[in-house]
Amino acid sequence: MKKKFEAVKRAYKNNQQLKVGTILLIILLLCAFLASVLAPYSPYVLTEDIRVGPGVNGHLLGTDALGHDILSQLLFGARTSLRIGIVAALIAGTIGTLIGGIAGFFGGKVDKFIVEFINVFVMTPSFFLILIVVAMFGSSMKYVMIVIGLTSWPGNARLMRAQAISLRNRTFVKSCQAMGESRLSIMFRHIIPNGIFPIIANTTMRVSGAILMESGLSFLGLGDPNVISWGQMISNGKAYLTNAPWISIVPGLAVVLTVLTFFLIGDGLNRVIAPKMNANK
Repeated sequence: MKKKFEAVKRAYKNNQQLKVGTILLIILLLCAFLASVLAPYSPYVLTEDIRVGPGVNGHLLGTDALGHDILSQLLFGARTSLRIGIVAALIAGTIGTLIGGIAGFFGGKVDKFIVEFINVFVMTPSFFLILIVVAMFGSSMKYVMIVIGLTSWPGNARLMRAQAISLRNRTFVKSCQAMGESRLSIMFRHIIPNGIFPIIANTTMRVSGAILMESGLSFLGLGDPNVISWGQMISNGKAYLTNAPWISIVPGLAVVLTVLTFFLIGDGLNRVIAPKMNANK
C-alpha cells in the first residue's frame, strides 16, 4: 500500500496538468463555500447602480441591468454550477459503472442486450431529450441534475464494460469462482474495484460537460429560475452585449475556467492511471 501511495505521489508531482487543475479546483471550491463571506452584496439586492462598468462605485465586476452586483452573483452561481456538475457526473458514473460491469462480466445475451441499449442512448441526441424532460416535468435544479446524469452515463458504461471483459479472465477472478463465490459478489468485490480507475478520470471530465449542459439550459430559459447560475447570468446579459458586455462575458469566462479545470484534472488522472500515455509522448 505504501509503495502504491508513493507511486501515485511521484506521478502527481510529475504531472503539471493535474497540479494546475487541483489548484484551480481548490480556488473554485473556496469561492463557492465562502460565497456569503466574499460577496460584497447579497446576490438578490437591487442596487441603484444600473449597468455600471467594472470598478465603478465599488462594484469590482460591474452590475447588470437590474442593479445586481456581478461579483456577488458570480460567487453564488459557482455553488449552483458545481453542485449540478458534480451530482450529475456522480449519477452518470454510478449508473455507467453498474451497467458496464454487468455487461462485461456476465457476457453472452446480457452483454448483447446492454450493448444495444447503450447504442440507443448514444444515438439519441441527449440535449434534446433533456429539453423534452425539463419541459414536461419542470426546470427545478433537482430535475436538471437527475436528467443530465441519466443521459450521460453511456461513456462510463463502455469503459467499465471493457475493464470487466479484461478482468473476468484473470487468475484471481477464476480462483474466486472455483471457491464458489457468487457472480454478484465477484463483480462488486473484485471487478468494479479493480476497474474503477478509468471511470473516475472520465467522471471528472463529465463534470465539465454537465456544467456546460446546465449553462445551455439556463441560457435558453429552461434552468431553475429560483437559483442563480452562470448560464442564467449569461442569458440575462445577452440583450446588452453591445453596451454592457461584462454582464455576459464575466460568467462566460467563469464557465470556461471551470470546464478547463475539470478537463485538466480528468486528463491528469488519466495520465497517472495509464502512464503508458506519457511514454508515447
